[in-house]
Amino acid sequence: MDEESGREGASRRLDRVVRVLLERISDGTFPPGALLPPQRELTAELGVSRDTVQRALRQLADEGYVQSRQGSGTRVVRLPQGDERLVRPSRVGATLRALVQKAFESRAVTIDAFSLTGETLNPHLLVSFERIRAGEIRPESISVRLLQARVGSDLRLLTAVGEPEDRRALGRLRQVAAMTMTSIRSSLHELQRDGLVPSVRFETAETSVAPMQKLYLLNTTDALTGYYEVVRRRVLLDSSDEIEVHDILGLGAPLHHHSVAGERPDPGSVAIVDSAKRWYEHAWANAEPSRTG
Repeated sequence: MDEESGREGASRRLDRVVRVLLERISDGTFPPGALLPPQRELTAELGVSRDTVQRALRQLADEGYVQSRQGSGTRVVRLPQGDERLVRPSRVGATLRALVQKAFESRAVTIDAFSLTGETLNPHLLVSFERIRAGEIRPESISVRLLQARVGSDLRLLTAVGEPEDRRALGRLRQVAAMTMTSIRSSLHELQRDGLVPSVRFETAETSVAPMQKLYLLNTTDALTGYYEVVRRRVLLDSSDEIEVHDILGLGAPLHHHSVAGERPDPGSVAIVDSAKRWYEHAWANAEPSRTG
């Protein structure tokens, strides 16, 4: 492995460990006040070096999620989005994980998403893809549309703290988005190639609107929305440089759930789901297609 590939791999491993720990904090595996497992356990479980685990813990500490003390371990001090009252309702029936799995129990699965990179959606899709391979579910068709923000040089979200003209972090964001699209596309293609799902379709498009709120539409009956949180945090670039940026975090964001499923859906939810579908179709029609799978 050459030096450049090694650096890229280190960056991905760090991001993966941070995402795993954030998700476990968000879903209650490690609630506020709980101690995280010792570094040696995390190293063994996640298959990374101790240095990677230490970097991930420092990043979470910088963002205010955990606090480390010599001899006392690392303790969770706050949930993603910072307000426990917002997170608990989202874990009761409005988690993206649960609703994506429910959507995949239909014969015809449709997922329309609007987000910055699609990174949060991808692991939940992969779980459902594995359920298909295990024979637990048998959808006849899967259609996924991913509407993403155009990451151009004018996107001001990922600016270096104190150096607004430093746009190196944009390259990292583009890489995450590209990796997400490749993962979803290849996974869907493999399901069809292996004869597990007769019909699959994956489309992506770009819009100049930078999302401060993500949207998921599942099987045209359920809408989930959640706000991104703007934070200051340090990120590792492929050059091995660490810079502090104004970033936005979506992993673990509280999701507001509205559904028209059932015999007597709430009228307010009906209005919100209909409005969300109209907005998505309008935004999609005016976006620039990027790739079709």
